[in-house]
Formats: sequence, structure tokens, C-alpha cells
Amino acid sequence: MTQLYHKMRILFLLFCFATTIAYGQNINLKVVGNAKEGFNVAIYNGEQLLLQNTEEFKLKVANLDLSETTELNNWKGSEWTGNDSLIKLTRATYLSDFDLDVLIMVTYEIINSNIVKKSIDLFQSGMPLLYYILEENFKPAETPSQYVTFEYDDFPGGFAHEMFPSAGFVTPDNQLVGILMDAGYKNHYTRSTRRRFNGHGGGFVGMRKLPDTELLSVATLDERSHGNHYIQQRFGEMCNLDAGKEVKLKIVGKLDKVGSAAIKTNKTDVITLKGKSAGRSGFEVIVPFKDQKIYTVSFLSKGNSPIALKLFRIKNGKKTVELEHGIKYIDQFPIKENEYTLFKGSILVPYIENDSVSMFIGTQSEKEVNVQIKDLQIVEKIPQKEPYNRMKMGEISTKTSYVFVEPWTNHHDFVVSSQSRLAEGKGFKGSLIEKMLYANSNMLTWITSIDDFNPSNVPNMNYAPDMYNRDSFFSIVSSYNEELNVSVWNQWANTQNSKGAVATIITPYMGTIEAKDNEATIQFLIWAMLNKRRFGVTLPKEKIDKAVNYVLNEFDENRDGIAESHFTLSQIDINKYEPKTDKLAVNQGIFAIALKTIKELGYDISDAYIQKAVAGYLDFYDVKRKHLLFDRDFPDVITMTDLEPEFFSLWLFKEPMLTDEMVINHLEQMPILNKVTNSPHPEYGTTAPVCVRLDDSEKGYSYLTADYQPFREFGEENYKDHARDGYYYNGGSWLRPEYCAYVVGLKHGWAKAKPLMENRVWAEINLNPKWPYSKEFIPTKWTSTDSWWPSTRGLCWNVFILMANEVAGLRTPDMDPDFKR
Repeated sequence: MTQLYHKMRILFLLFCFATTIAYGQNINLKVVGNAKEGFNVAIYNGEQLLLQNTEEFKLKVANLDLSETTELNNWKGSEWTGNDSLIKLTRATYLSDFDLDVLIMVTYEIINSNIVKKSIDLFQSGMPLLYYILEENFKPAETPSQYVTFEYDDFPGGFAHEMFPSAGFVTPDNQLVGILMDAGYKNHYTRSTRRRFNGHGGGFVGMRKLPDTELLSVATLDERSHGNHYIQQRFGEMCNLDAGKEVKLKIVGKLDKVGSAAIKTNKTDVITLKGKSAGRSGFEVIVPFKDQKIYTVSFLSKGNSPIALKLFRIKNGKKTVELEHGIKYIDQFPIKENEYTLFKGSILVPYIENDSVSMFIGTQSEKEVNVQIKDLQIVEKIPQKEPYNRMKMGEISTKTSYVFVEPWTNHHDFVVSSQSRLAEGKGFKGSLIEKMLYANSNMLTWITSIDDFNPSNVPNMNYAPDMYNRDSFFSIVSSYNEELNVSVWNQWANTQNSKGAVATIITPYMGTIEAKDNEATIQFLIWAMLNKRRFGVTLPKEKIDKAVNYVLNEFDENRDGIAESHFTLSQIDINKYEPKTDKLAVNQGIFAIALKTIKELGYDISDAYIQKAVAGYLDFYDVKRKHLLFDRDFPDVITMTDLEPEFFSLWLFKEPMLTDEMVINHLEQMPILNKVTNSPHPEYGTTAPVCVRLDDSEKGYSYLTADYQPFREFGEENYKDHARDGYYYNGGSWLRPEYCAYVVGLKHGWAKAKPLMENRVWAEINLNPKWPYSKEFIPTKWTSTDSWWPSTRGLCWNVFILMANEVAGLRTPDMDPDFKR
């Protein structure tokens, strides 16, 4: 019997409690039951019973080939120790079907006056591996007046696959009871529902082995009518779409023509699309999709143009948003001219308010097209459900959830509390926006796949399942979690190619060849330096050697201190420069940071070489225009990202590169937009464009146009006719670079820095009252928040303002629960 087994047994039987904290508010714990029937825990608010569970969890266990399964229903402890703020239930549970003891401990701990943490520890030392599904039900003691989820104020039940996994209920006396869960890389789940399509097709399709579909569920209306109320968390369940049952559905709607090409259907149901496409031609049809089901769409096609497939929700006869969880961004599915090619993709339909769904199939070509489509089929899947979480021999497997209690106000406040209470439950300290961003980052960090439990950090649900390395850098270095920092850095290291470049993206279920001369390899070295500073770890020298050689040779082959690259070394990555350019300020500044980093890592970099690079960065300051030049070919363009190298220097090396005059003048040139009377400082705006053109107009600025912008084909296509004024890189406001630029201003004595920092974080929570959470960007020109892009919701890397606030002196590392001195 292993040492760990003995330790667990001692904890079970001899656990001794130290002095516990007494809480002034009403939340408290009580043990229910007896030695014969078993013990479980009830949660009270004063004398009011809130949660009255009949069991602590249910467990389904299977062996490696799934040939043997057994279930533990209604688990309760046989022993307990504790008091009204900390309780441990224990039981050694014998699984006769496997001739196996499983030691189980359930711990309830009051974190603060609003939050209870619940953890379930499973341990077995008798089999190399078990698969399992663990289900927790949180049962209201009284019939709730309503159920809420992160995205819906009155959720009718079923599974809730949303951007943030939280649900709650409101008691008859107006108390909110919210249910949260720990990060996926800790609780071993993923919220990915799709993968990239094959390398030639682009876009996304749903996975055939779909994990954690019902990670979070709420009692349905029918269940509630029979007195069955609950919020459920289910970990480790995978839907196998290639097993189980399926129902072929008939498409009864008519094919509505889209575009100029002619549509014909013959007696064998072959659909022909022929004629001048003029950009978008094909047909739309209402498909028989219903809420909270899984479907597969398939068809055969041949012809002279790639196929596009789109799925949109239809509300009250109007097309709204694209469906997220499966088929998406299929713009160029390649087909052959004289041979049919099969398209097959699945989609998880979440709760969509019973909207209809419209499907477009056609082409987005500008040429004469001749395409045939046949055997169009939609199948509803009733998949086989299989366990995939792992209980390894000799290791403790833990699931952690949180319950929070507070007065019910409205849905907006529930969304805010879901984020802030999770951060508090995990021991994080900080301001409201810091808590929200920290929680959001945790909820976007999960396991890579059902067969790979390495952490994966995605930008937001729109980009999932891909881990964009530059995004994950900003997200994860914001935490002092050694496991997470070193693990994901090592995953970056594994992407390194023969030249030494680190990949831009890691794509589960599909490959990628995107390793290029952007800032990813420089960030890889910065991260190595931080991991050594923070944790004292030894990292693979050969990987760092290759990255150093790549950075030096790729960006400054002739060693004159002037950086050249095919890409910007910042987030504004929508252009490729052929040949390489040396005309970007941010590239020069980030290269100077790279040299400082390489020197600290122990490589022979002279101070004179570093100073050449720094001087090159300063040389981008235009004395007449009083700002750094984003691109010397477009001197009227100003960006927030050009101050990013200065932030890195202040953050990483505690020293400036730019002068006070340069920084202050640059920031004074940036227009501050979206003035709001109830913002902290209504005399200022709340958002600034990340990129904009300065001009001599009355406003002093204008958005980029097709004929004046540095982004070539992208800008010509997207910035014509004022189509994207104020959006994305044409005036969008991005929290991370904007806030970091203000911190640079603060460190250089700019008087407006602090109020603008406060206004900008206020805007992130409040400018769109329907979206009180992190966003990819906020438009600086808009007439209604309904025009904001849904795909931008919940961006992860904004948590980097934790590092910005450390530089600003507004927080300290020990406010992070994972910080170790």
C-alpha cells in the first residue's frame, strides 16, 4: 500500500482542526444524517436552509476498455469532523465489480461571508487507471422564484453551454444562490465543442467525440412541475457521435435563392448553382434544429468554386447571430470539378431561445460558377455517453465547486458576481475588475482534449479550441501559478521548428504550420526569463539557445540594432510586409526588449548593441508631430501599441527607454472618446482607439479609409465606405494595450493617466450594460450596443492589467493566491 494511501487514511480518520474563523454574516454549514444512513452537508443563511442535498455526488466508473462499469448513487460520508465553517466527510467505498477500495473525502469550507468552497477528493491504489463521470446536484431547499445563468435572466432548464459556466436560483425571500466551478485544467473539463476543419477547408466543425456537453445543467420546466429542482455539474462525460442513435430529419422549407446565380433542383434532388456569383450566391433554407440538441450536416458537392456554409439564428423572421458550437467560418470548403467531395460537420445547438435556424450553402466567389450539391442531409444525434475523466492509481483526483449567497438584485449583478465571487473563492485579492478578469481567465483555461490533460488557454469562446500563443502569454504570465506557467511554456517549446521559431497557435485535433517572425518567439524568451525569476526552474537550454539564435538572425541579421520583420511585433497583425520592413516603431522597441531579455538569460549581448536598438526605438519619435510613428510610410497614424515596448521595459527591467516628453506628447495626441456622464471622470472619454489617423479636422482625428491605411489589401477591403469606423483595428478600443499605455503615462508623470485608467476599466464593465465582462475590443463609434460584435465577448488576455497594476503600484504579487516568496 502506497505512502499516499496511508496519508489519505490518516487525513480521513485523524483529521485535526486548527482554530477556525468566525464569520459575522449568516452563511453556515450543518451536518445532516446519521452513522447508519450516512452524512451530508446542508448550507444555511442564518436559520434559513438554502441547499438541502440528498447526496454529495453520484459517480459512474468504468475500466479502460469500458467493458465493466459500476455506479455509486447517493454517496454520503460514513464519518465527519468539523464545525459550522469547515466540515470533512469521509468514507472508504468498496466497488465490488472491480474488487477495489476508493477513498473519498468531501470538504466544505466557508471562504468568506458569501462563499462556500466544496471539494471532492477521490483516491484509489488498486488499478492503473479508471475512467469516471462525477455528477453533483445542488438542490434548493425551497422552490425558487427563478433560475438564472450567465447569459439568461430566466433560464428554462436543460444544459447551459455559455461563455462562463455559472448558474443560480433566487429564493422566495430574494436571496441569490449561485453555483460556480474551478478552472477546467484543475477540474479536468474542456468547453471546446469544435475543431478546425481540414487544412484546406478553413473554418470549424464540431468534434465527433464531444466532451462535457452537460457540464452545467438546470432542472427543466417539466422537472420543476414535478417538484424536481436542481443545478447540476457533471464532470468527465463525453458524447460519442459515432455511436448511439441517430434520426434522419426532413428539410421541409423551400430553398430561397441568394445572389445572382441561378438555382435548379432536379428529380434526384441534385441542386445546381450556375451563373455569375458576384460575391455570394446559393440558397438559404430553414433547418429543423431545436435547442439543446446535437446534429450532423452532410452533403456531396462538385464544381469549379469552393463551398461556403453558414448557420444563423432567426428571431421574429430576422437573421441575427451565427451559431457558435460547431460549423462556423466555413467560407472556402474545397471541392473538385468532376468528382463529388463529402462535407460532414456536426454542431451542438445550445439554448437559443427557441429561435429558428437558417442554413446558407453556396459560394462566395466573384467568378462564373457551376456547382452541384446532392444528398443534403441533417441527422439528429442521440450519442453514446462515455466516461473520460481519469482516476490514476496512487493519485488524488479532485473536483472543486463554489456556492455563493447574496441578495438578488438583477441579472447584470449576477453576471458580475459570478466572476468576482469565483475569484474570491479561489483566494484572489484585488479590485472588482481585477477579480472579474482573473475569473474569466480561469474559465478559459481548461484541458486540451479528452486524451490530453495539459492546460490549454484560449482567447475566448469564439477562438476556441485554438490556443493562440501570444494571447496565452499575456493571460498566463499574469498569474504566479508555477504549474500553469511552466506547463504552457513547455507546450510552446514543443512547437519550436528547426529554425528556432515558436508557433503562433496550437490547434487541438488539427495541425498548424504557423511559425513566423512575429513576437511569439520573443515572448517565449521573456516568459523563460520570468519563469526563472519567479520559480527558479531549470528550462531546456537547447530550446532557449535555438530561440535566441532565431531572434538575433531573423530580426537583425547584420547586427546593426535595427529590427526587420515580415510582421508587426504587436497584436496589430493584419498585414504582411514583403520584403521585410524596418519602418514600424513597435518592432524596434520590442526588439530592444528582446536584447535585454537575451542578455539576462546569460547570453553575450553587449550594452552598446542594446543601446543601438533603444536609440532606434527613440528615433521613431517625430518631433514635429509629437508622437511615435506607427509606420514611417503613414506618419499620420498613431497607435497605443507603440508604447508597449516602453511598458515592457518598465515592467521587466524597471527602467524607461522613452523620455517623459515623448510619452506625454504621444498620449496627448490620442483622442479619448465615448464620454459618459456617470463614468468616474465624466470630463474625459472612457475609451481610446488603439489605432487612428490624426488630421487637421475639427475633431483632430479620422478613422482609416481604403486610400489611407497601412494594412494593404485588408484595409482596402474592410475600411472602404466607412464600413468599420471605430471597430477592430480601425479605432477599436482594446483594454490591454490602452491600459498599459496609460500606466506608462503614469510612470512618466502624465496627470491624466490615473483618471483615464479608472474610466477605461469602468467602460469594460459598464459601457454596455448587457455585457459586464471582458471584451476583445469596444467600438469607439457606434449608435447602439446591439451593433457590438458578439464574437468579442469574454477575451482572456485582458487579465494582463494585473501586471500593469503592479507596475502602477496598485497591487502586489502576494495578492495572487499562487504567489510564493
